[in-house]
Amino acid sequence: MRWITALLALTLVACGTSGQVRQSYASTSSDRFSYEVVNTGGMTDEALGIFRKQLDASLTAAGKLATGAGAGIKQVKIDVRTYRMRHGATRAMVGIMAGRDSIESTVVVTDDKGQVLGQIDIDSKNSTAWGTSGGLIEGHAEEIAAFVTGTKR
Repeated sequence: MRWITALLALTLVACGTSGQVRQSYASTSSDRFSYEVVNTGGMTDEALGIFRKQLDASLTAAGKLATGAGAGIKQVKIDVRTYRMRHGATRAMVGIMAGRDSIESTVVVTDDKGQVLGQIDIDSKNSTAWGTSGGLIEGHAEEIAAFVTGTKR
């Protein structure tokens, strides 16, 4: 039984997302956001689909996703700088010896005039064989939505 507890603890410690706030942002209740993803890190089309779906869901749940154009809509530029995912079979067979999954993004919130209102670097990693690439991608999107909307994750 102890080995199960140790394994679960290792799994939780090995996965994680961290953010380094460059400029804090405090969302107001009236804020609505549109976003652009710049894929300099080579995220696959499938991964981008998972990422956008989760980001849309998180922003919609918070009542913050802009549904059209208009004055006052905040712009969020998400630059996915690094994207590295191990193949599922590699993760299962080799685990930590195969390296780690990693997504690194810079997120910049601007007003409709282009003035920077907030900025954060977000880094999500998974060094274990546990979890899925989809889960890491979704967690990364949720962390971005939490920064933009001012909610805690």
